[in-house]
Amino acid sequence: MPRRREPRPAPALELKTTRLAGIQVVLNSAEHEALNSHLTTIFAATPDFFGGEAAVFECGRLAADAVSPDWRWLAQELKDRGLNPFAVQNASPEIAAAAAEAGLLVLNAAAASAPAAVEAAAVREPEPEPGPAAASAPTRVIDKPLRSGQRVYAAGGDIVVLAAVNPGAEVIADGSIHVYAPLKGRALAGARGDTAARIFTTHLEAELVSIAGVYRTFDAAPDAAVARKPAQIRLADASQIVIEPL
Repeated sequence: MPRRREPRPAPALELKTTRLAGIQVVLNSAEHEALNSHLTTIFAATPDFFGGEAAVFECGRLAADAVSPDWRWLAQELKDRGLNPFAVQNASPEIAAAAAEAGLLVLNAAAASAPAAVEAAAVREPEPEPGPAAASAPTRVIDKPLRSGQRVYAAGGDIVVLAAVNPGAEVIADGSIHVYAPLKGRALAGARGDTAARIFTTHLEAELVSIAGVYRTFDAAPDAAVARKPAQIRLADASQIVIEPL
């Protein structure tokens, strides 16, 4: 009889690619007082809402001559509010150096010798091409209800959900999200920066919606025109969430 081959033990360490969904914290100012004031305002209605979700500071909108934020203070403030910031991106060399000294990872810093206009373009992460390229990815279809704690992600395309997205569940897509049932959890469309992505649902009762990193939470029910009704969610001017009845 042939000798039975013993299974090889699993290696102690493996490297695999992955996509991590998280929150992008876009900094429009590095001034301490402005940040402190806005932190109080934006998290007032949703303390500990994010439950330790990973976060990255996006610095691409800061002025070229902006001083570095107090990274240790800012990171701690977000941790106290349920986020777990671990990195900065699109930061100038000076701001990136200060962030690294504070223990944050630097995902991509600007070249010190580049002119400001070229620098801003050079450090932006590549975004997927809109239109046919994005549409060619298969649409992911979910036909069972999503319970609290469940997360589904459609890489490179849209997602269609034919059952309820319950509170605590999360639907993420690089393209648009279609929920033909109650949307009571979180929906994050345009996860890789597609500002043309949209969210559609036949029953809007969401905890959080996001498009291309711009998000809105609901401490109370949405406006009466869309609450528990068919609605679409899109971006206006690439920076403002708009919710409209269908």
